[in-house]
Amino acid sequence: MKKKAASAAKTKQTIEEAEETLRAIREGAVDAFVMTDPDGHRVYTLEGSDLPYSVMVERMQQGAAMLNGNCEIIYCNPSLAQLLGTTRESVLGLPMWNFLAHSSQSYCEALLREAQKGFSEGEIPLRQADGAVLPAHFAFRLLSKDKSAIGVLVTDLTAQKQRAEFASRLQRLQDDERRRIARELHDSVGQLLVAIGMNIARVQTEAHKMSPEAAKLVQDNAGMIGQINNEIRTISHLLHPPLLDEVGLSAALRWYVDGFAERSKIKATLDIPDDLGRMPQEVEIAIFRAVQECLTNVHRHSGSSTCSVIILRDENRVGLEIRDSGHGISEAQQSKLATAGGVGLRGMRERFSQLGGNLTIESSEGGTVVKAAFPLASAGLASSSDENVA
Repeated sequence: MKKKAASAAKTKQTIEEAEETLRAIREGAVDAFVMTDPDGHRVYTLEGSDLPYSVMVERMQQGAAMLNGNCEIIYCNPSLAQLLGTTRESVLGLPMWNFLAHSSQSYCEALLREAQKGFSEGEIPLRQADGAVLPAHFAFRLLSKDKSAIGVLVTDLTAQKQRAEFASRLQRLQDDERRRIARELHDSVGQLLVAIGMNIARVQTEAHKMSPEAAKLVQDNAGMIGQINNEIRTISHLLHPPLLDEVGLSAALRWYVDGFAERSKIKATLDIPDDLGRMPQEVEIAIFRAVQECLTNVHRHSGSSTCSVIILRDENRVGLEIRDSGHGISEAQQSKLATAGGVGLRGMRERFSQLGGNLTIESSEGGTVVKAAFPLASAGLASSSDENVA
């Protein structure tokens, strides 16, 4: 009986101590906590050399937490509690799964397994206390050699997603406006020029009644009308080539590269699969604009006498490579181009990013290579489709 009573008293004391410790942690009144592992007790302290880091973590705007071996939250900074829409006290001791979208648990488990090797990261929807779900980036890092503690940094991606969506809408508006202006130039201005040309042709039939000087002016006007009409047609097609909508990327690129070679006197070649097929409209526009921008840069800046455009495609991806033999782009110039607003390199990267793709530049004194790729399968794009043809 005495042994049982002593055991019960010890158990009661342990429970009371645990409850007191838990209250202290919840109230932020402790500077250390103890975890039990196979080798005994391990103390995690916020004092001494760790204190500056703990202060930084407490005050940082990014959410931060520490998980034990059971994925229970044993530390939560104020920013994470605010992100979750609750208090720190209500978060401590709960499994992390309570704050994730249910469909993301298996993915998060995979990231945690990967973090056992040191580090992992990924995008996981975060579920707030009121049930709302927001996009978030999770970064996991192993904090102890015995793998008993994992640190978590949580970044709210709502603003980033909103900016990306805004950029995507802006890009679509720009493409629609280019298409509208191109059609206006072709249909309205072009038709007016045709009408003026017909009137001048009618006047030319009576040129014999004019003085030689007047007849010459009429003939010159007829020639200039023809040149203006050609210029308007070229500008219209450069804004938005009708071939891109009517026939597809292959025909539009062949038209553009041939025209570029003729205008710039740069030897330009195009290597494109015969069976490229149709792709979603946004992908075809992105590739066409990239070729257009890169060849313009070749003409203006590279000093190259040659360039090549290569399009590759398989079931999973479509790739683009544009190569020149010019004097290259310095790192400083690349940085300037990358941060410049509006169109250009930054615009291309944003467009590709919206489609799940990427763009890289390799430049040296021997020339520049611009590469881009779209992962068709992961982006959910059809392998060959005419559904998005305008």
